[in-house]
Amino acid sequence: MEFAHEWLWLIFAGLGLVLIILEMIGLDMEFDLIIIGSAFTLGGLVTSFFTNWIATVAVVCVLLVSYVAVGRAYVHRKWLAHKTEKTNIDTIISKKGLVKKAITQFDEGQVKVGYEDWRARSDEDIAEGIEVEVVSISGVTLTVKKIEGGK
Repeated sequence: MEFAHEWLWLIFAGLGLVLIILEMIGLDMEFDLIIIGSAFTLGGLVTSFFTNWIATVAVVCVLLVSYVAVGRAYVHRKWLAHKTEKTNIDTIISKKGLVKKAITQFDEGQVKVGYEDWRARSDEDIAEGIEVEVVSISGVTLTVKKIEGGK
């Protein structure tokens, strides 16, 4: 038991460094191994001055529980969250436009959305001059629908 009293802190600090290195060389655990490794390393280093292995285990457990209970959600939400933004082409969806060339169920027409003319298709016949809304886009062709109450 003498070994544990004197060297457990070093084992914990070394294990922490191994976990940090594993995350950094490519084991993708979304930053968790760095935090967990840091808890082991800090717990080992802080308790290196004590000769009680229980202090080492207690400090590491408190750090790990704190991270899992509070810090993990914050780290994943603030640092690792993937922000999804619309691309230039996606911003046209739900925009309004004006039919420049009639659209039938079997033939594509033309719609002006903003300052650009687009090829357009629809599940219904839409006459020239009718206001439409963009439902989706595929390549360079818009799928549109009539706006309820539009002219």
